Order: sequence, then structure tokens, then C-alpha cells
Amino acid sequence: MQTLASNKRYLIDITKHWHVAWWAAELGVSEEALLDVIDIVGNQVGAVEHYLAVREAREQREFAAAPDPDLAPTIHA
Repeated sequence: MQTLASNKRYLIDITKHWHVAWWAAELGVSEEALLDVIDIVGNQVGAVEHYLAVREAREQREFAAAPDPDLAPTIHA
């Protein structure tokens, strides 16, 4: 049986607050973040999930590449 969350073609109805709240919780983002993503990619669940996955992967790469401030050399004057 296919659930709403597994249907990538399902549309998120932004006119219904409960719908936005449910999908935000399902996708693990705030309602505001969900609406921001919908503004960018549209309201199809698959597109929103893809965008969030790409964004998370990019943030993880950037975090991994960032220098550790605790390992930075100390300059003594």
C-alpha cells in the first residue's frame, strides 16, 4: 500500500495550514522552510524532497570542508 508520503507526485496544498504543518513535520523542516522550498521548486512532493536532499548534501559537504577553528594555529605577538 502506498502512503501519501511515498507518493512523489502528490501536491502539497499550501492553502490549508494543516496540510503545510503535516508535510513540514513529515519532511523534517519548519513550515516556513517548506513554504520557501515550495516557492523555489513548486508543490510536488518529489520535487520538494529532492531539493531538500540536495540542500542537505551540499550543507554536509560544506561543513566537512570547513576548517576546525580549534585546530587553527595561534598567533602570539
